Amino acid sequence: MAHPPHGPSRKATSPETLGAPDQPVTLVWFRDDLRITDHPALTAARGDGPVVAVWIREERDDDGLGPRPLGGAARWWAHRSLEVLHGELEALGIPLLFAAGRAADVLPQIARGLGADTVRWSRRYAPASRELDARIKAALHRDGMTVHSHPGSLLVEPWQVSTGANEHYKVFTPFWKAAREFPTGEALLAPQRQTPRHDLYPRIDGLCDAGVVKDLDALGLLDGTGTGQGESPAARTPRWWADTVARHWTPGCAAALDELGNLSHAVDGYTDTRDLPADRHGTTRLSPRLRHGELSPRQLLQAVAQDPHLPDDDREAWVRQLYWREFAWHLTYHHPGVESRPMRPEFEVFPYEPDDDALRAWQRGRTGVPLVDAGMRQLWQTGWMHNRVRMVTASFLTKNLLQPWWHGEQWFWDTLVDADEANNAVSWQWVAGCGADAAPYFRVFNPQTQRERFDPQDAYVREWLGSQPEEEPMVDLKESRRQALDAYDVMKHRSGR
Repeated sequence: MAHPPHGPSRKATSPETLGAPDQPVTLVWFRDDLRITDHPALTAARGDGPVVAVWIREERDDDGLGPRPLGGAARWWAHRSLEVLHGELEALGIPLLFAAGRAADVLPQIARGLGADTVRWSRRYAPASRELDARIKAALHRDGMTVHSHPGSLLVEPWQVSTGANEHYKVFTPFWKAAREFPTGEALLAPQRQTPRHDLYPRIDGLCDAGVVKDLDALGLLDGTGTGQGESPAARTPRWWADTVARHWTPGCAAALDELGNLSHAVDGYTDTRDLPADRHGTTRLSPRLRHGELSPRQLLQAVAQDPHLPDDDREAWVRQLYWREFAWHLTYHHPGVESRPMRPEFEVFPYEPDDDALRAWQRGRTGVPLVDAGMRQLWQTGWMHNRVRMVTASFLTKNLLQPWWHGEQWFWDTLVDADEANNAVSWQWVAGCGADAAPYFRVFNPQTQRERFDPQDAYVREWLGSQPEEEPMVDLKESRRQALDAYDVMKHRSGR
């Protein structure tokens, strides 16, 4: 299902040998914005005239430029969401093409092959992606094309918000107070349908024959190697995902819009229920929709702002979480390599004690600490974990087990359907104590205390661990906390701070 039927095929004709199309064509490059509503780049493109869309499974180039390669769960989600987006665009008369490789090579080939005169896309904010987009824009300009980047992924652009000293915010609360003052505008409706451009089909055929445009199934988003539960979900078969994650989610912008209609119901009571992992309605579970761009943050903000029946404290508590995502992206904009490099440089010498067995026990939910194990098994089975439990499991790995935070961050990246390039890494650094606005290092989430407070009836623990007897914890919580604080003192001595 790579693109609509092309009509009569002209397989002997290369796209470069065809004359100019009847009308100029605009190419819209979809990335993490798999929707047709509130999509400024798509709306602007329809104002240009005829539109063709493309999605590329990107590889980073030799300089490391480009987005972080998708983890296993996110690849599964992207594949299913793209199937839906294909149908949504087809209903608008817009063909969606698929490709794989280095975008700096692939996108210009497709644009030239289509005879496009304009290329549009939604902005990206991670430094490696920004630099790549700048290079691609310059190359397309050299080919005589006009290129436009559009907002759409954030409520506020990173260069709009700064402190009185003209620096970016490093603490969330003042960031939130400043950022929320910026107007966000109204969400856009889906663009009008266009008459299908049959003169483009021979060009698309030529790109297919040249191996530039591929079928969606050929992109390899659904893993096809490995069996059973090994070291990494990247080695799983598609059957593994079908037996677990697929039973809990329906990807795609159509399902996302259905959930948007129920958003107010989920936000009502959020202040009291958001920290209760056993409450299925305590959070909105819209994070995968945001991560893959099936919904825009503006659509979410508008939905809760326009409901006069929502209690103000619930509304503000939920919107605050939406701006935490903004904060994470603003930090990522200013800090290259947040997935592997601590924002607080003294943590470069933190004396972690890497242990493959300890890491594996944590990954598999075999630590003997019920709340931690329940969370890790929820993650494995569903591709998602309640946010309160994410903090507990991350704290246990980095502080009680003294494992490097980036090992846990990578595991979440590979297993979460909502693994966000900014939010995942920034949140791990926050828990580990090495990020911006990080919790004080001595704040160690005691998983037993957290269990008693937020799962007092053990409903969440029983759901994911069953009624089996509790195993012996692999570490003593009190003693391992003391060892973590000792390690922190060693780091301060080493770094001279």
